[in-house]
Amino acid sequence: MNHSDVKSELTPAYSIVPLPHGRHSVRSEAHGETFHPQVGPEVEARCVYFHPMRIEERIKSSRKPLCLWDIGLGSAGNAINLIREHEHIKGGIELHSFDASLAPLKFALGHSELLGYMCGFESLVEQLIQEKVIQFQWGQLEVCWHLHLGDLREGYPDDSISSTCPEAVLYDPYSPAKNPELWSLKAFQTIREQLKAPCTLATYSRSTSVRVAMLCAGFFVGKGGEVGEKEETTVAATHPELVEPLLDALWLRKVMHSTNAEPITHLPHKRSFVRPSTWSKLIQHPQFEQYSFAHDLPVRH
Repeated sequence: MNHSDVKSELTPAYSIVPLPHGRHSVRSEAHGETFHPQVGPEVEARCVYFHPMRIEERIKSSRKPLCLWDIGLGSAGNAINLIREHEHIKGGIELHSFDASLAPLKFALGHSELLGYMCGFESLVEQLIQEKVIQFQWGQLEVCWHLHLGDLREGYPDDSISSTCPEAVLYDPYSPAKNPELWSLKAFQTIREQLKAPCTLATYSRSTSVRVAMLCAGFFVGKGGEVGEKEETTVAATHPELVEPLLDALWLRKVMHSTNAEPITHLPHKRSFVRPSTWSKLIQHPQFEQYSFAHDLPVRH
């Protein structure tokens, strides 16, 4: 056993960290990132995902269970709070959670009392881990929860793609700095190709590079909710009427001068100005057809 092996055994993969207002969350020591930082999982899920994508309204109005993809299950903060937040609705959801590892979920399960949101869900989470698909009622809400394990950098499991038609996507992988593959142009193209019905996608990132990648993948993109120190996050959709407000000409002009505008296409990725070919694709996007832009970018010196 070499020195690095000894260190990895002694260093915990995850830890519980305190947040403001008495909350706690899970931290991945390997990635150096805290899940749902600052405001905690309840507030973040509501502000970043549920309200911007109008989840309550859509569950109420849907004739069938609303199908959601939960990309980046992690410690199940988004998934469990999705169920808790909408327990008063007489309706249903079909929830598909994706992750490469169950380690953070099992860690959270062992600290459910301290985390709070997990309390009462322990037996359901244990059943999900064992059976991969569970059905239950929480309050008035009917839930069918699927677990899909696999590295999404290598593609989505065939069963999830062939049998589901997501109408909302909670996009919460590790950050672009730690997990660039899942924030690349290819990643968003892969998701967009699978969306056969009107669908929204919300995420905590407001990165110009990420938003450009979404647009180039065929999404309409707008400003998401405010959370913590972030004045805005991001919402994307297959149809423009599902996003309010859409990014406009003012944002597009900022792209011209941003040093982090070019989408991730190859690794290692270096932050850079938008390339002429990417700019040309952007200004031809239907989202910006009402605006007039010169095709030439400013000359970089």
